[in-house]
Amino acid sequence: MGLTLPIELFEQAKRTMDSQKGQVLLSWVTELTDITAKQLFDQAETFKGERFFWQNKEQSLRLAGFGVMDQLRMEAGSDRFSALHTRKEQVLRRTVTNSEESACGAVYFGGFRFDSQSDVAPEWESFGQGLFYLPLFLVTEKEDCCYLSVNIWLSADDEFDKIEAIMAQWERICDASPGIDATPDCILEERLAEDAWLAAATDVVALLQDTEHLQKVVLARRMRLGFDGFLSSNRIIANMEAQQENSYYFVLENGTRTFFGATPERLVLADETRMESACVAGSIGRGTTDAEDETLGAMLLNDAKNLAEHHFVVEMIEETMARFCEDVEVSANPELLKNRDIQHLYMTVAGNRGSAKLLDVVRALHPTPALGGWPQEDAMTVIRLKEAMDRGLYGAPIGWIDAKDRGEFVVAIRSALTVDTDALLYAGCGIVADSVPVDELAETAMKFQPMLRVLGGKVHERS
Repeated sequence: MGLTLPIELFEQAKRTMDSQKGQVLLSWVTELTDITAKQLFDQAETFKGERFFWQNKEQSLRLAGFGVMDQLRMEAGSDRFSALHTRKEQVLRRTVTNSEESACGAVYFGGFRFDSQSDVAPEWESFGQGLFYLPLFLVTEKEDCCYLSVNIWLSADDEFDKIEAIMAQWERICDASPGIDATPDCILEERLAEDAWLAAATDVVALLQDTEHLQKVVLARRMRLGFDGFLSSNRIIANMEAQQENSYYFVLENGTRTFFGATPERLVLADETRMESACVAGSIGRGTTDAEDETLGAMLLNDAKNLAEHHFVVEMIEETMARFCEDVEVSANPELLKNRDIQHLYMTVAGNRGSAKLLDVVRALHPTPALGGWPQEDAMTVIRLKEAMDRGLYGAPIGWIDAKDRGEFVVAIRSALTVDTDALLYAGCGIVADSVPVDELAETAMKFQPMLRVLGGKVHERS
């Protein structure tokens, strides 16, 4: 593409370095033409293992990052949300840039662990308590424009030839052919510990019936798929785009492991003046005809159990947003949010952010009753006792935040983790006092469907 980073910006960074007495982040933003974020992600095969991809539900924003200029891996015992905010602010003070465009420049992308107090399983160890990347190259596609951000740490002895070498890397990405691999065949499908999950759900129902204080506990489970080859992030994104409408897409590569998903659930969106959250809870399948689909949707809108579950979510999110925002508004009534395999009850909560910090709100909202239960801490205690697996990043906040504290985080459901030639799929459901465990098991089977489709596994239309 023949892009050249201006030497004037480089010289400005060097002058700033003299006053900072340390490294400076040079963050150059320029507009691209005739190419998309997904195309460049596909062509950045040389950065496989250190890439990410994001697309919002409205398809108005896509991010593709490759190359890790800064990595923040949170350790046990740390305040994970404060750690990311602090790192972002430290980098901001050392950044020289030519643009303050939203979702461009010094943007961190990644996800937090669902529960910082639970034991870490081997498949999740490399993610720590949270993992975020500041990319070397960030492609931001929005509002019919496409931008490239190049983020480079500069030291006192660096010369402009360092910039030229990095821009040569960019040219090689642009000249590369897209690496779209065929999805390997699924040769193993294993539903893990179903009997143990049913027993745990039965115990939780009894506990809920025996106490008035505890209202809901979300129990998750997983299944394993085995393949005859390695899974390609490029193909996974293409499959999500083809199959999973009305969803956020995320892919976070971490060496030989990749966490990805197509979630319907926004946790919080923040621009300069507003914050907005979504209340997504209650679920039912999609019909095979328009009439059947409409009937199922009407059943969901009038189902007491699902309405009660949704109310817990709305109440908690409204109260939390009111702690941080002014003039909080809640949409009038639940609507239907329809995805390929599932439909949910949906409402929004929004307010003026004032001085609220995005990551403070993320911390306060996680986990919502849709993923943890209600009350929050009591439900988490039960999950730690009864859920015999490590959720890792499943059900936790994943998303992006830029230097000006704008960003968006979603809840990482409808998700999976690839480990070499295997994939672990995750799904959960809300257990309340009148739950029937076998019915809840069938609901989790329905929630596996999106990732089964994406990965080319056997899709079970039956529950």
